[in-house]
Amino acid sequence: MRLRAIFALFIRSVREDMRAKFTPIAWSTLVLVILFFVAINQRSFARQPAPGLQVFFIVMLVNLFGLVLAGLTAFCSAITEEKEDDTLGLLRMTSLNPVSILLGKGLSRFVNGALLLLAQLPFSMLCVTLGGVSIAHILKGYEVLLWTLFLLCNLGLLMSVIAKKTGIAVAYTLVVGLLIYVIGPVAYIWQTEVNRRSVPPSGLWSDFLGLLFANNPVMLLGSMIFGPLGRMRIADSPLLFNLILGTAFFLLAWALFGRFCSGTADTAPRKKRSTKSTDQLRIPRPGKRSIAWKDFWFLIGGRRGLIIRYIGLGVIIFGLSAFMFFENSYSDQEDVGGMFIVIAGIAMGVELILLGARIFGVERKRLTLSSLLTMPLPLGRIVRHKIIGTLPAFIPGLTFVVIGLFLSPRLVDEFFRDLSRVRTSEFFLITYCFTHVFTVPLLACWLSLKLRRGAVAAAIALGAVVDIIFAVIVSESGSSSETELLFFGTIALVVLNIVLIYRIRAALPLAAAAD
Repeated sequence: MRLRAIFALFIRSVREDMRAKFTPIAWSTLVLVILFFVAINQRSFARQPAPGLQVFFIVMLVNLFGLVLAGLTAFCSAITEEKEDDTLGLLRMTSLNPVSILLGKGLSRFVNGALLLLAQLPFSMLCVTLGGVSIAHILKGYEVLLWTLFLLCNLGLLMSVIAKKTGIAVAYTLVVGLLIYVIGPVAYIWQTEVNRRSVPPSGLWSDFLGLLFANNPVMLLGSMIFGPLGRMRIADSPLLFNLILGTAFFLLAWALFGRFCSGTADTAPRKKRSTKSTDQLRIPRPGKRSIAWKDFWFLIGGRRGLIIRYIGLGVIIFGLSAFMFFENSYSDQEDVGGMFIVIAGIAMGVELILLGARIFGVERKRLTLSSLLTMPLPLGRIVRHKIIGTLPAFIPGLTFVVIGLFLSPRLVDEFFRDLSRVRTSEFFLITYCFTHVFTVPLLACWLSLKLRRGAVAAAIALGAVVDIIFAVIVSESGSSSETELLFFGTIALVVLNIVLIYRIRAALPLAAAAD
């Protein structure tokens, strides 16, 4: 009876996930992606020595990409969604202890992700019949994915316990994930290869970096598919590393649950600070565009949010520039300017997707969407004012782009010179990419009105799947029909954007009525 009480919330969460519409859609999508890769490569099977290996490697990369998105969205919102909805205090008032809440909110998502992986396993066995890969390879690949999922789930659960909001939990998880999966392995490779030693350096720190490298999922899959990676050591099984570290994250979340999830903020108001020291006095009064004023100050954070964006983007750009000069002494001002432009462009793209999901998603979470739509303003004007209020979020990225253009004037000259000589296929490729920039944010905005969580991850995943499928079709079609495919792909994206705009317009009243 005691054990049943501990797993009560877990059983309820699993049942809700199984009854949700998103679960069978996600399973079907992944299975269709596998079958598409098999079908699109059938013409080149005779020319490839191991076609099954190629298909299996693509499937593994798609799954790893999905795990990263799940780790940054679904897992990080396990506890923070209760904090944001002010329902964590209600959970604490029941007979559920912290273990029951953590198992119900975290373990249920791990089970859902594991079932999502296992649904692909029978279809991945088709790669064995194609040749180049064995059943042992496939089982090993899904073992790597399963235990990586376990580690990411518990890491997101820990950060969800510590953070107050989902965005902060995502930032914490991203930093720790970069340390474990990117910075640690890269530091080990640099320490081993750059120093040009016959054996890896000894020492506790070197052993720790080697452990991170040996259990990196990309390295594990690469070693399994393409053979041993030189002198680098690769773990035989990711079970021990991920099990120990994931369990440590869960136990740490359990230990910190009482401190960060006490629920005092839900039951008793905090003591107000002096009005002379509060930031509200520095916020100007709303003018004619009160909706734009609200989104600027409370959605993107106002001046403080802009300063944080400047600092974060500056640390990344200047850190990478310093690393570039450290690694290559021949780097010059032009290289630094190009890095400024690329990193700032990626940051603005991420910002656009996040704003697309939050522009109405935050209103829905705060139960203010119905009040917003009942204002005596046309819906088009409301949307226009909200967009105007979020535009300043791109000022930091544009600032670094301008700095990059001043640092590398040769790139500007080459760009306009190449633009005058662009071919028809290249023109449609540029048009396709430009149109795709607006497709994913619109998709995230529409999904934020349909899903309670994971709108950003679902939009990015769908956009990535569409791009992969389209790229495979273009590469398999040959150069003769490449221009036509790029043209029709651009037209299809334009039509999809128009359809999404109308679907968002139709979904807004329904979401407001449901809330």
